[in-house]
Amino acid sequence: MEKEPKERVVTDPAEFRDLVAAMRGSGKVGFDTEFVGERTYFPRLCLIQLGTETMSIAVDPLAVGDLSPLDDLLFDASVLKLVHAGWQDLKIIHQRTGRVPAPVFDTQIAAALLGLPAQAAYASVVHEFLRVEVKKGHSYSDWAARPLSPSQLAYALDDVRYLPSLHDRMIERLGREGRLAWIEPEIAALSSPASYETDPQLEYRRVKGWAALDRRRLAVLRSLIAWREGEARRRDVPRRRVLADESALAIARSKPANEDALRRVRGLEWKSGGGSSTVVLEIVRSALALPENQLPEAPPSRPRGNGDRASVTGLLGALVRSRSRVHGVAPEVLTNIDELERLAAGEREGIGVLAGWRRDLLGKELLALLDGRLSLVIHRGEVAVEEREPTAKR
Repeated sequence: MEKEPKERVVTDPAEFRDLVAAMRGSGKVGFDTEFVGERTYFPRLCLIQLGTETMSIAVDPLAVGDLSPLDDLLFDASVLKLVHAGWQDLKIIHQRTGRVPAPVFDTQIAAALLGLPAQAAYASVVHEFLRVEVKKGHSYSDWAARPLSPSQLAYALDDVRYLPSLHDRMIERLGREGRLAWIEPEIAALSSPASYETDPQLEYRRVKGWAALDRRRLAVLRSLIAWREGEARRRDVPRRRVLADESALAIARSKPANEDALRRVRGLEWKSGGGSSTVVLEIVRSALALPENQLPEAPPSRPRGNGDRASVTGLLGALVRSRSRVHGVAPEVLTNIDELERLAAGEREGIGVLAGWRRDLLGKELLALLDGRLSLVIHRGEVAVEEREPTAKR
């Protein structure tokens, strides 16, 4: 008789319930999902992976049907959920239940605080901390197809089997380097429902090129994108199938008043002359008729601040990279180009690098450099920081 394979997909509801109940007693569980989202608005959950120090399982959500045992586990406050780059996995849970699992520990975030790149891949992190080689190759598999191949299943289970050991190793090192307090606010956002909720009236700001429009055209873009969001959700289709970003931007710029003008917009995903074009033309007319006080605010223009802003931004960036190397923290975790440009322009409020542990590690030195109290010099081929004596007043 052929032996049942060691690793398989759990499809029996009773077995699923019993296995998850056993896992809850471990205190921490690795969690990952595989999904298909290219053809729908809501990603289709195709596989659930759970792992403890002693057991890893893959669950077919379509076969087991009732996912309440999973919910009991994920929303159990006494069980730490371990993820890697887990925002999308947690978002799927939020979309399905309206809730977010907690507490959570994300190994990608922890890795960035320990010197790895901000978007470090799971395989790279496992190798760095556990010296284990994780096989790659199924990132773009069709996870909706059945049956899954043995190599697909092994790949999926690898995504959770090392998370408990990885967590222990990272916690030990974060504690040794005095960085445990750093990770708490970084991960807190993962368990906040606000991180997964969107305001349709603000989605237009995700469209590349929105900031170049005047307020009247911004009103058109805002209304188009809000309509698209609702339509894509209602039909459960990708946003682009309703209206591409580029087409929405072109409509906002040209403000078409009739079918002929709308027909000249390139890249429309629907044919003019149908119901959608009638809706779009009405959206344009309504947005153009809004009173001034209901128009979106234009993005604020920044004061020039410290003279040649591009050069100042570049100098601040050099300090960021230097301190990133010295402290072993990914530069993207410390700050970003937008914050540096705002600092160079003279802004000081609402800038992440000027708050919390980032301020102590880097923010104070950025301000000192801007104020002329620090200098950057080249020492043995690397950027170094030197304090400057205050200039005496005459």
